[in-house]
Amino acid sequence: MNTEISRPDEKFVKENRISSRPVRGGRMRGCLLFLALTAAVPALAQQDFTLPSFKLSSGTPLLVQSGSSGAVVGQGGNYTVAIPDGGVLWLLNNIWLGESREDGQHAVWGLVEGAAAISRSTDPYSQSGSLAYVSEENGWPLSLLSSDLKEYSQARKFRPRAGTYAGGRYYAFYSVLNNYGPGFYDYFRVGQGLAWSDKSSGPYQKISVDGGGPAWNDIEPAFGSALLSDEDGWVYIYGRVMTEPGKYGAALARVQPEDLRLGERYSYYSVEAATGAWTGDVSEASVVLENVPEEFSVSYNEFLKSYLAISLDQASGEVRARQAACPWGPWSEGAVLLSCKEADYCEGAKEHPVFASDGGRRVFLTLEKKNVPYLYSATFK
Repeated sequence: MNTEISRPDEKFVKENRISSRPVRGGRMRGCLLFLALTAAVPALAQQDFTLPSFKLSSGTPLLVQSGSSGAVVGQGGNYTVAIPDGGVLWLLNNIWLGESREDGQHAVWGLVEGAAAISRSTDPYSQSGSLAYVSEENGWPLSLLSSDLKEYSQARKFRPRAGTYAGGRYYAFYSVLNNYGPGFYDYFRVGQGLAWSDKSSGPYQKISVDGGGPAWNDIEPAFGSALLSDEDGWVYIYGRVMTEPGKYGAALARVQPEDLRLGERYSYYSVEAATGAWTGDVSEASVVLENVPEEFSVSYNEFLKSYLAISLDQASGEVRARQAACPWGPWSEGAVLLSCKEADYCEGAKEHPVFASDGGRRVFLTLEKKNVPYLYSATFK
């Protein structure tokens, strides 16, 4: 990695709310320059990326379905966080429990909202069937964010989204959902928050809004849809937001790792704010990535020399990979990595940088089919 240190122009720092810390790495210095140039000459924002050809593996189910009762028969979310001393934390927005039959079919008994699993291996193919769910003494998976009985309600649920490890603590962004009916999908989002723990398995403590913690309401972006800890020292958090009825994009926030718990330290990328490219006013946040679902991923890929966003287009069933020179874009139209049959009820496609190998030449992604996550690898040529 290029470790040469440079500092952006002092005036540009002030106008664009850039950290006064030295900027490490050539790509982020390039992004700062790109930000300045495109502000003056908008036409320069148009870039063209072409994803190289690749070889895609067949999908490997992460859940090994064998005849048993009380089994985990489905799980959603499937965000990953590297555990510093080895292993992977899986943040799950829900777990489906039931009976797995010898014929491959299963019956669902119940749903645990918000959960976690630990794998002691960082080998992607060792994840299949080896996830240890954070459970109570009888083996029933625990709800990761509803440990306080005073706030528990059948009408409210908390679903973890993207997470990170910083400063000796684990952080998980989460959605607050309210039920309006008896069905599994009868809910609507009423806000976003952040929780933390000293241990990967929890318990996780939700950060109080009254204590200055970050929180966003139902009409603000759902920050935590994707997360990127970048070389410039910032944590970038993407949040899905409705741009017009039936259409969605993602806005972008950033914060220093040590300030994750402080809501006033977050800033938001904006192309319209009078104060510059970054503003402390969430209402001025711009959409940086169009047409994204509730869950997706963003990473920097050294092999591609670009940022890489992977998501599922629900309408077409295509899992697409899009590229950009900077975390805020502009993003390419992208290329199709794989297609999903309508009968598979696919959702939740995202990359897991914790498993990437060969300098990003080989990446790993999950895609949920009928509530079961499948692991794929894409090897670029």
